Amino acid sequence: MMDIMSSLGWLILSFLANPLLYLGFIIIAFISAGRVKRERESFHTRVYSKRADWTIPLLPALLMGGALSLITGLVGVVVTIEWLLLVAALYVLTALTCQLRWISPAFVLGLCLLFYGMEPWLGESSMLAGVYERITLIPLFALAGLASLFVIAEGILIRTNGARFSSPKLRRSKRGKWVGFHEAKRLWVVPVLFFIPDGLLPSFSYWPVLQIGDGGWQPVLLPLLFGFQQRIKATLPHIPIRQHGNRLFFFGLILGGLAAASYYSPYVAVVLGAAVIAGRELIWLLAKEKDEKQPDFFSAKEKGCVVLGVLPGSPAEKMNLEIGEIIVKVNGQPVSTDENFYEALQQNSAFCKLEILTHEGELRFAQGAIYDGGHHQLGVLLVKDDIQLQDSII
Repeated sequence: MMDIMSSLGWLILSFLANPLLYLGFIIIAFISAGRVKRERESFHTRVYSKRADWTIPLLPALLMGGALSLITGLVGVVVTIEWLLLVAALYVLTALTCQLRWISPAFVLGLCLLFYGMEPWLGESSMLAGVYERITLIPLFALAGLASLFVIAEGILIRTNGARFSSPKLRRSKRGKWVGFHEAKRLWVVPVLFFIPDGLLPSFSYWPVLQIGDGGWQPVLLPLLFGFQQRIKATLPHIPIRQHGNRLFFFGLILGGLAAASYYSPYVAVVLGAAVIAGRELIWLLAKEKDEKQPDFFSAKEKGCVVLGVLPGSPAEKMNLEIGEIIVKVNGQPVSTDENFYEALQQNSAFCKLEILTHEGELRFAQGAIYDGGHHQLGVLLVKDDIQLQDSII
């Protein structure tokens, strides 16, 4: 029992003492502060609280960590301390680029596989040969399999959680008009189970499958950081974000085939490392280019006002207004700008009736009470005109 308690204590300590955990906290804090700042620049108020950047990815990260740990635990993926230090160093390096999409275990493992390919230079160095030997004790095909697995996990996280509470913002178009867009920035801190040599857990004839040396094994929880960023201006944000996740998922399956082939030819694993980095970046660039070529979705309309965002807890949210819907009438008055929207809203300071064009092009009606004297009237975010209101939230 004491051995079990000691092993569990080390498992928790390895997670809490890992610098990657606190690197993730710092990155989330920067994401949150930057998001609120840009929202205030666009709308003079934050749309979501800073707490949302912590709570939204929490449950998906824990669920994904449990699924990945089940796989690595059943297989028995044993790594070395030197390899863990290399992963931490590569994470710090990717974080210094300030590119959130590069802060990913798939990207980091891609760099690790390329590192393996540097054996002719590092393996014969008198200073680095010992460290290089300890790092490369892990079989190439095992790292290749982990890289493909993490790409699949990344695709699932983006598809299911990437578009939730994307942040609305405003910018000037090339013609000088205000247009809106949504930006998704998210970091998932996913705890994944690995094993290191010289622990208390005994080995069996069939476990661990991917072992290094002989003896007992010590479980460790490694906080892996999954970063994601995407800007959408041409459509509803959840559509391209889900497509992005699907593409990564199927890309991970293709990489899984290469990882299986690397069991017979280690050189395939090094190629897979380059493919992971290039493929992920290509998927992001294609999505970005496709969005930029299309017209702005969140822009001023001849008839109606497109909903760019809805404040949580506001009357607009209670009336089930959705991003991308078009409000064509307020209190019976046709609207097309934030100015006449505001004027129509003032006709009844306690109650409003809306006529809304849904995503399917159908007309629906919504009504609800509004409260005079609050910091906003309705809680709907619109693309503003050049005429500035005192408060850009209506």
